[in-house]
Amino acid sequence: MKFALAGNPNCGKTTLFNALTGSTAHVGNWPGVTVDRRTGLYKKLPERVEIVDLPGIYSLSPYSPEETVSRDFLLSGEPDVIVNIVDATNLERNLYLTTQLLETDIPVVVALNMADAVEREGGRLHPEKLAEALGVPVVAISALKNKNLDAVMKAAWEAASRPRAGTCVLEDTPYRPLYERALRLYREAGKDNPVFRTVKALEGDELEQKASPELFERVAGLKKEGMPANDFGDDFEGIMADQRYTYISARLSGAVTKKEGGEKLSGSDRADRVLTHRIWGIPIFLVIMFAVFHCTFS
Repeated sequence: MKFALAGNPNCGKTTLFNALTGSTAHVGNWPGVTVDRRTGLYKKLPERVEIVDLPGIYSLSPYSPEETVSRDFLLSGEPDVIVNIVDATNLERNLYLTTQLLETDIPVVVALNMADAVEREGGRLHPEKLAEALGVPVVAISALKNKNLDAVMKAAWEAASRPRAGTCVLEDTPYRPLYERALRLYREAGKDNPVFRTVKALEGDELEQKASPELFERVAGLKKEGMPANDFGDDFEGIMADQRYTYISARLSGAVTKKEGGEKLSGSDRADRVLTHRIWGIPIFLVIMFAVFHCTFS
């Protein structure tokens, strides 16, 4: 069995990978691309599980080699489950990738990492509410402190045995009729991960155009006929980004509660108040840059 770890850069994904695999980790490159490929074994389930640590990415669009190799691996049919690591201190930004992973037919488990940091700042996570909103298992963890790691792996193990169909944020929007007509084309053609491929065709994705040129052209024709009025013109990628964030905002309510009396400022927030001050920010920046150049060249 093979589990893929996917998430944004700096979400704690590699920390989780190291905690799960320990000394069994191996590092190499993806075939033909100089992007790190880490694989290791997790041995605490009924059978050994191969863990694949995908590069940190923000989306599954082909804007970088990391995004391309992650997308190709996920669509290859190799992973049995995607463990999506999400920085719980910055849910809205991190869940943007989650909405794309949910478009695939692969079982997904969301791991809310840094749950301890949320509690330390006076907040409280409600993973059960987010699980209900997203339709997939959600587990609060701390990769750094090895908290609930066995629980998230057990959830992934159980999810692997349940078939799953992709879901899309357009299902409750004015774009649903257009989306369903395009999706019907991909399903009739027998394509794998039809929801994901349909969305990419609507976005004008280059890789999808190369993979299914005829279907891509037919979807382009549907867009010309049935595009609802919007603020983005024919830029469907902009429409999708807007709809993803609307979907996330609607489902975040109740997933995190803040401590009464206001949110507790983190050390980073306190530093930002000084370093990005509207009056003192620029002088501080100039002093820091002078010190850097002085130490470098003197």
